[in-house]
Amino acid sequence: MSARRIFIAGICFLVLASIGVFYFSSKKQSVPAPNTPAPASATTTPETVQTRVVPDGWREYRNVTYHFSLFYPHELEVKEYPEEGNAFTITFQNVKEQKGFQIFVVPYQESQVSEERFKQDLPSGVRTNVSDVTIDGATGAAFYSTNAMFGETREIWFIRGGYLFEVTTLKPLTAWMEEILLSWKFL
Repeated sequence: MSARRIFIAGICFLVLASIGVFYFSSKKQSVPAPNTPAPASATTTPETVQTRVVPDGWREYRNVTYHFSLFYPHELEVKEYPEEGNAFTITFQNVKEQKGFQIFVVPYQESQVSEERFKQDLPSGVRTNVSDVTIDGATGAAFYSTNAMFGETREIWFIRGGYLFEVTTLKPLTAWMEEILLSWKFL
C-alpha cells in the first residue's frame, strides 16, 4: 500500500473515530424532563438519575450512596445527617403541621435483624403488633414502639444491599408513611 493511501486511510479512521466518540459521549448525557424537580439528595450525581414520574404535589428523594429513591409530599423539608459508624439519618418533616418521618441507615451484614440490634436501636425495647413487610422486594418487619421524646411510633425495618433501613414516624401517621413507602425503589 502506498504512503498516500495509508495517510488517507488514517485520516478517514480518525474522522470516523471522532464522530463515534462525539456520538457516544452525547448519548451518555442525561437531560432532565421539563418541570422535574431536582433530587433532594446531595449524594445524587447526574449520571445516576433515572426518570420516574413524580405525582402532582410530591417530590422525589434519591440517594445513590444507599441506592434508593422515594416520593414524598412537597411540603416536607428534607435534611441529611451523617452519623457515627457510617450510618446516616434522613428526615422528612413539616414542623408546623407536626408531620414527618425519618430514615436511619446503617451498614449491616446479617440477613435478619438480631435481638441485639433491636435493643441497640430501640432503647424502649417495645415492639408490638409485629408484622412482616416487603419494601421493593426487601423483607422486613413493621411494628409499633415508644420513644421517650415522641411517644408512640410506627417503625418499619428492612435489610437490603448490606444496609439496615429503619423508617420511623408517629403512630397516628402510620397510613400516611406506609403510602410513602409504596413509592420506595431500590436503584
